[in-house]
Amino acid sequence: MIRTNGNRLSEEIMRLQGTRERKPWLKRFGWLALIWTASVAALAVVALVIRVLMSFAGLTAG
Repeated sequence: MIRTNGNRLSEEIMRLQGTRERKPWLKRFGWLALIWTASVAALAVVALVIRVLMSFAGLTAG
């Protein structure tokens, strides 16, 4: 790290990081829930496609 006048640069970096606005927890949780739901839905679609391909091949899935 470059030092200018003692620790001035690192103090400035810390000051700028502290002013960063944090997103509300509800918005972050919403994104988490959305991504999780989308991944579960994508997995369900893949499973359905595999099941349809198996039935076309004459295999039974149940």
